[in-house]
Amino acid sequence: MKKQLELCRIKLFADSLKKGKSWNGYEVYEPIYKEEYIGGHPKIVLVKDGEVRLSTSEECFAYMEFVKSKGTP
Repeated sequence: MKKQLELCRIKLFADSLKKGKSWNGYEVYEPIYKEEYIGGHPKIVLVKDGEVRLSTSEECFAYMEFVKSKGTP
């Protein structure tokens, strides 16, 4: 799974990934950028049952609303 997470990080042009809040049965990893990055619609990395994938933009927006409703850590 580490290799798959690293490939997703590279696809997102992120400096690192940070584990986020669990959402809809997924482990979530949020991209971290050292500098401002403007690269289109936001994405997160979703992990469920050993499958690692990038979210759709719609999933990312739904996750951001979920996190917003729960408050920031």
